[in-house]
Amino acid sequence: MISEGTLPAYLRSLLTTDLPDGWLYLPQGELVETTVCLFIPSDDVDEHEDATAAKATELGFPIEGLDNQTMQDVALGAVRLDPHASDTLLVRAFAYYHRFDAFLPSIDAPDPAAPEQALWKMDRDFYDSLGAESLEMRCRRAGCDRGTVPLSAFCRKHHFENVRLRPCPFE
Repeated sequence: MISEGTLPAYLRSLLTTDLPDGWLYLPQGELVETTVCLFIPSDDVDEHEDATAAKATELGFPIEGLDNQTMQDVALGAVRLDPHASDTLLVRAFAYYHRFDAFLPSIDAPDPAAPEQALWKMDRDFYDSLGAESLEMRCRRAGCDRGTVPLSAFCRKHHFENVRLRPCPFE
């Protein structure tokens, strides 16, 4: 049976009982402790996902939330962070997972870096880990007069490009 309730109420219910398989749909706007959601059990789901989403939208809940199993995992994750998880923490854990497809790592965790920033940091860490270039042996890349990094036949720039298969952003 399709039902409405607050987001924390659904999450708390999953800590003590099982909801039938189904999906939670959300209204537009920021998720807060008083956010009312729509739960559509799988038994009430049309064989076509689009029809179910259209029904939820028609009822004022246009944003697909999470399935009940994932919501239960999110709620359990919040309780692992704080056994007396507040409604605020439950909603934050849900919103974090919904937005980033990841469990909230700590109560005060900042949002994860944007993918471009994370990639840049990984690239920078790799580039820096290559160490200093030694002029005892020249880079194998034609036209390059730089020295090689330890355990490579290339300078840092060309070793990076050889391993990452794209241009080095650090020179």
